[in-house]
Amino acid sequence: MTEERIFEAKSVDQAIEEACRVMGCLPEDLEVEILEHGSAGLFGLGAKKAKIKVRLKPEKILSERANRAIMFLKELFLSGELRIEPQVELAADHVVVNLAGEDSSIFTRNGGAAIEALEFLVNKVVARRLGVGPKIVVDVEGFRERREEELRRMALEAAEKAKRTGKPVALPPMSARERRLIHMTLRGRKDIQTRSAGQGERRHVVVHPAHERPRKKR
Repeated sequence: MTEERIFEAKSVDQAIEEACRVMGCLPEDLEVEILEHGSAGLFGLGAKKAKIKVRLKPEKILSERANRAIMFLKELFLSGELRIEPQVELAADHVVVNLAGEDSSIFTRNGGAAIEALEFLVNKVVARRLGVGPKIVVDVEGFRERREEELRRMALEAAEKAKRTGKPVALPPMSARERRLIHMTLRGRKDIQTRSAGQGERRHVVVHPAHERPRKKR
């Protein structure tokens, strides 16, 4: 729940209490803007209610999403009899869930495609309960960083080969996120171009030299 909400009561304190009751949080979890302090009026006449605008603090929002993600993942791994322990780290604007344990390596196969699938599922489950909010990133003991380094190296090597041979170099099939990383790594270079090719699971990046050598006729 990330939207701003309005509450009214006889006093500001009572309005904050009502906000906490409805939103299921503590006063320290809220950012409060006082719109009207309210007044008792004269002999009860002309009394005005206090009005406040509140929203959850960013750290509370992240904490709620992290707790919901951990709850879902623990149930998922328990039902699958997987020895995996999800651990949480709160970043400035997103949640990182790191998977550790004997069975966590099953998510790093095939370039970590299962990590992306699990991340998509976790975000869907949390959004269904808490609404759209900060992203939850799933990782397996630093696999994402190592994979990104591998992809950048792969992109640079393909670029050098394309430049040297004058022929396009096709990279292995990748997810949309990984293809985007390849494009971004080589963006701005004038000696090569990158294009995506293929369909579905065979979608991949092809690195072209800026000036391709013409194919020899047979």
